[in-house]
Amino acid sequence: MSMEQEFTTTPFDSHLQDRTLQLIKTAIPYIPYQRQRMLATAVKMMELSRANSLFEHKEPALQMCEGMNTSGRILQMLDAIRPLCTQSDQSNIDLITNMLSMADLYGGMFRGQEGA
Repeated sequence: MSMEQEFTTTPFDSHLQDRTLQLIKTAIPYIPYQRQRMLATAVKMMELSRANSLFEHKEPALQMCEGMNTSGRILQMLDAIRPLCTQSDQSNIDLITNMLSMADLYGGMFRGQEGA
């Protein structure tokens, strides 16, 4: 299986899925063709409804990097998406990650000197 064919459940997907939906989605290819579209559409509507409900609460359900600076959030996001990328894209992500890490280190050195 190539990198484009492999799928991993994301944190966002884990909020939309449950065992029941997974069972229904697995069963779709085995039911009569005439009913597959209706069932697939119903599953997607349930997922859409769950996605909308994630944003109805005052506290974010999808906050992965609470209290983290922007650079830290970007680094964590890049780390999370890296396994889903091609080798070429992973190399680019590694380059960006190294640049951001160096920029944070460089900025931290000067912030430390401001107090001296």
